[in-house]
Amino acid sequence: MSGAVPLPDGYFEALSRVEQDHWWHRGMREISEALLRERLRCGGPLLDAGCGTGGFLAWAASLGVAPLAGVDPSAEAVERARVQVPGADVRVAELAALPFSDASFAMVTCNDVLQHVDEHDVARSISELRRVLRSDGVLLLRTNGGRRARRERPDWRLYDRATLVAELERAGFRCRRASHVNVLGSAAAAVRGRQPTAPTGTTHGIPAPPRHPRRPFSGLLRLEGELVRRGVRLPFGHTLVALAEPVPAPESTTRSPVSAER
Repeated sequence: MSGAVPLPDGYFEALSRVEQDHWWHRGMREISEALLRERLRCGGPLLDAGCGTGGFLAWAASLGVAPLAGVDPSAEAVERARVQVPGADVRVAELAALPFSDASFAMVTCNDVLQHVDEHDVARSISELRRVLRSDGVLLLRTNGGRRARRERPDWRLYDRATLVAELERAGFRCRRASHVNVLGSAAAAVRGRQPTAPTGTTHGIPAPPRHPRRPFSGLLRLEGELVRRGVRLPFGHTLVALAEPVPAPESTTRSPVSAER
């Protein structure tokens, strides 16, 4: 990601400490389960694009999904993911140049990554997600969200629903579901005057490990996931989720310029 602000020291260590037990991460997996339920039962192959330290892949593996693959631009994150999910094919790569053949995956997930992609690489990155997805596959994309889109830096932006759907449609996707989530948590943050902001080179924004499970919070997110699965469009939340499927297109429009080199 050209021009991106470097991650602060300890970022991936902090992430690996909380991604299994923090209520937000558990709740987001509940939402993923609701939207991908039938697909998860059928198994993989599944690619987690921007897999970080492998928390989502480990969760998918616990459900019996296989084979699994992941990419992340950070070598440190990839090493941690390989330890956590030793059976997964995890590689160092950018979203804009995925090291996999066309139509390799039945499911592609991309969690909290797109907002960090340099603006010049966004279209290419989403097209790459489309390229490696099977014609009957699905993409589950999660990113930050707001009522209005805004951009703080070339490598960080806040999406609104319409902007995210338009980006996916331009890349050859049809959105089956697209909604805000984490309504109550976002409303509580807004009351305190807190809103999503771009990370810096010194602060990572990852919370400390929770002292208590706070299961009611993740239970609320589970309920939101079920509502979105049934077609309800939640009006507000600092997170957006989109479930999309590829629109059939001629092969020449979906092949990556770098695919011939692989």
